[in-house]
Amino acid sequence: MKSIFRALKYRNFRLFFPGLMVAQIGIWTQNVAISWMVYDITKSAFFMGTVMFLSALPLFIITPFAGVIIDKFDKHKLLRIIQNLFALQAFLMAFITLFSQIEIWQIAVLGVFLNIIAAIDSPLRQSMFVELVDDKKDLGNAIALNSTCFNIARLVGPAIAGVLIASVGVGYCFLINFLCFIPVNILILFMKINEVKEGKIKNETVIEGLKEGIEYVFNTPKIGTLLLYIALFSFLGMTYPMLMPIYTAEVLHKNADTLGFLMSVAGFGAISVSLLMAAKSSIKGLKVILSLTTFLFGIGFIILGITKNGFYSSLGMLLVGVGTIGTLTSVNTLIQSVVSDDKRGRVMSIHSICYMGTVSLSNFFAGSFAHVLGIANALLCLGILISFVGIYFFFKLKKFIYS
Repeated sequence: MKSIFRALKYRNFRLFFPGLMVAQIGIWTQNVAISWMVYDITKSAFFMGTVMFLSALPLFIITPFAGVIIDKFDKHKLLRIIQNLFALQAFLMAFITLFSQIEIWQIAVLGVFLNIIAAIDSPLRQSMFVELVDDKKDLGNAIALNSTCFNIARLVGPAIAGVLIASVGVGYCFLINFLCFIPVNILILFMKINEVKEGKIKNETVIEGLKEGIEYVFNTPKIGTLLLYIALFSFLGMTYPMLMPIYTAEVLHKNADTLGFLMSVAGFGAISVSLLMAAKSSIKGLKVILSLTTFLFGIGFIILGITKNGFYSSLGMLLVGVGTIGTLTSVNTLIQSVVSDDKRGRVMSIHSICYMGTVSLSNFFAGSFAHVLGIANALLCLGILISFVGIYFFFKLKKFIYS
């Protein structure tokens, strides 16, 4: 236990960790509510994927420049601003949903606003870990505990959403998300971040900084290969939060309670893996873990595609949860173990494009795929492709030093 939670010995991380967990519980509650609400309004996998894609377009446009901003300016102040903007978006969603009949265009507009914020938030948080722990040897542990936060939220948030949607209505999910950001902002105020910006970073223009970051990625094959890995994995697999409401309704013929349960099962699998990875004291063995967990994710999708049974669907989602965090955490840790500090913000912004940006694109792809083939066949085909990705990159990464 001491090994698993060793990053908590640092004051900044002790403040960051619980705040992040509370925030993510609220966000996951909102995410499930949005997916359910969009499908309830449109009754179409194609339109659902289209709405999700259009609202996420800012991720492609803003995220590359976000990394330069992060490397140039005060991360602590940026973090406070971003969390306040998240709270504002949640408040607007709650207000409109509770006091009027929300329309699909309003969901899309507020989705754009949300993803503008997220375009800066994700690389900002990822690049801050080096300032949250005093010893870089504990960087991997901090990243794994960050994954644990997300997965406790993945377990708790959807369960809360399922209960609220079934009992009092979807609007209260957004209200819960807004309330979660109040303690987050208080904890962030007490953090003390001491970061040093190099003169070159401060003085160069945003375009020059972006160009330098892209050139660095292309000239560092280890980082480039890992970013390609996460882009393919995210494009093929990380649409499942959008697909699961369709699967729950059309294959299992169940309601929001079942959706919340299945998403929580994925969260349980993810928590288990993230705690195991937090106990690791080095990057040794991460290549094997990376490929194995990607393969297990693919098997999870295959199970979902061939069964209509609740038990086996739960097993499939358990493997999806294991595969999600095993893959994302391994890639993140391997990249952060080799990236230069002065390029960290820009590299993590490109990482965010490869992760969140490709997810927004694949929402449209997967929604169209499910519309044409049916949700079960779409999951089956995607699962087979993801399994091959895991096998291919196991051999692709052998030429690097990772063991």
